Amino acid sequence: MESKKSYSLKSAIWFVFLFSLVMVAATRLVSPLLEPFRATLLPDSGASWYYWKLPHPELWASNTMWVLYLAHQITVWVLIVRLKNDDRPDAGRIGKYNLLLLIANAVFIVLHLVQTTLFYDALAQFTPVMSSQGSVIVMLVMMLILLNSRRGLFFGKKVYLPPLGVAATQKIHGFYISWAVVFTFWFHPMESTLGHLLGFFYLFLLMGQMSLARTSWHTKIGWLTFLEVFVAFHGAVVAIISGNGMWPMFFFGFMMMFIVTQLFGLIKSWLAVAGVFATYATLVLITYSGALSGFLTGTSVGWTDIHQITWIPIILYGLVFVLAWLFAGIGALVKKKKA
Repeated sequence: MESKKSYSLKSAIWFVFLFSLVMVAATRLVSPLLEPFRATLLPDSGASWYYWKLPHPELWASNTMWVLYLAHQITVWVLIVRLKNDDRPDAGRIGKYNLLLLIANAVFIVLHLVQTTLFYDALAQFTPVMSSQGSVIVMLVMMLILLNSRRGLFFGKKVYLPPLGVAATQKIHGFYISWAVVFTFWFHPMESTLGHLLGFFYLFLLMGQMSLARTSWHTKIGWLTFLEVFVAFHGAVVAIISGNGMWPMFFFGFMMMFIVTQLFGLIKSWLAVAGVFATYATLVLITYSGALSGFLTGTSVGWTDIHQITWIPIILYGLVFVLAWLFAGIGALVKKKKA
C-alpha cells in the first residue's frame, strides 16, 4: 500500500520562526497607516479598559473581525479533528493536516493585518480585557497539569492529580488552547507597540505549536518551557511600557514558576539548579531593596511589596488543582451517565 505523503518537520519549524519574524516586521511597517485610527482612541481609564479600540463599534470593522475570527476558529478546529483521526507522521516528518494548519494560520495572520490596516478594530471592542488574559492563564495551567508526569510540579516532585482529570485535560487541551490562541489573536488589532509585537510573536509561535501537533516537536520539553517562560518577559515589557510599576510582579512571579517547576524539566544537576536559585534570589533582593528605584518605570518597589512575586504562582498552582479536580468531577458524571 502506498504510504501517505509527508513533509519535513525541520522545514516546518524554520517556516514557523521565519514567518513569525516576517509578520512582526510587516506589522511594524504598516504602523504609520494606523495613525488616523489612533487619533480617535479614547483616553486610558484603568486596568479594566482596553485602550486600543475605536470609540464606538463600526459596521465594517465589526463584520470583518467576527467573520474572519469565526472562519479562523472553525477552520482550525476542523483541521485539528482531522489531524487527531489521521495516522501519526514518522519521526522528523509532518502530515497533510499539519501542513494545512500551518497554511491556514499563516493566511489568517495576513488577513488580520489587512483587516487592522483597513478597519483597525478587533474583538476587544465587544469582549472584556480579562477574557483574553484569562484564556491564556488557563492555557498555562493546562500545560502544568499535562507536564506534571514528566517534570513534577514542585522542585521536580510529581503531585497527585486525579487521573480522570488529567485524561480529560489531555483530551480537550488541543481544542481549548487553539481557541485561546485564536481568540487572543483576534482580540487585539495588529498594533506595533513593543508589547503588541512581542505578544503577536508569541501567538504566532503558539499557532506553530498547534499546527505541529502529533509531531516530536510538539512535546519537546525545551520548546514547551520556552513557550511558558516567554510570558514572563512579555508581561514585564507590557507593564514597563504602561508605567504602572508592576513589572517586578509579572517578571518575578512567572520566573518563580520557572525555578519551582519548569526548570526541572531542563536541568538535572542540583549544582546548576542552586545557581539558578541564587541568581533569582539576588535579582529579587536587588529589585525590592529599592536599588532599582525608578528603573524603567518611574516608580519604585520596596520590601513591603515583595509579596507580589507570589501572586501569580499562587493563582496558577491553585488553578492546577481546581481544574484537574473539576475535570475529574465532570468526567465522572459523564461516565456515570453513560453507564
